[in-house]
Amino acid sequence: MKIFRQLAIILSINFAGELLSKGLSLPLPGSIVGMLILLVLLLTGVVKEVHIAETANFFLEKMPFFFIPAGVSVMVAYQFIDGHLAAVIGTIVLSTLFVIVVSALVSQVIIKKKNND
Repeated sequence: MKIFRQLAIILSINFAGELLSKGLSLPLPGSIVGMLILLVLLLTGVVKEVHIAETANFFLEKMPFFFIPAGVSVMVAYQFIDGHLAAVIGTIVLSTLFVIVVSALVSQVIIKKKNND
């Protein structure tokens, strides 16, 4: 029953994000809005980590599985990117490097802050 309650919390927040995104015509996908809502609820203590930890960890462990539909979509849409393959690969490489650099910088800031406390 505990897992169902945790799943209900996560899905309710995600649904609220979808409603806000569609209802307010936001330029962000509903899933992102839902994650921002979850972040705010966690930071304010409205939702405690223990209320969603087990189900959230399950989803994190199974995350590669959730990328399969995106990979299949790329294979199906290959005809649209066929003439732009170099641009697509360049974009992937540059965005990956950007994520690595930003992640490293954020990690350094967090480590420095943790060491100063």
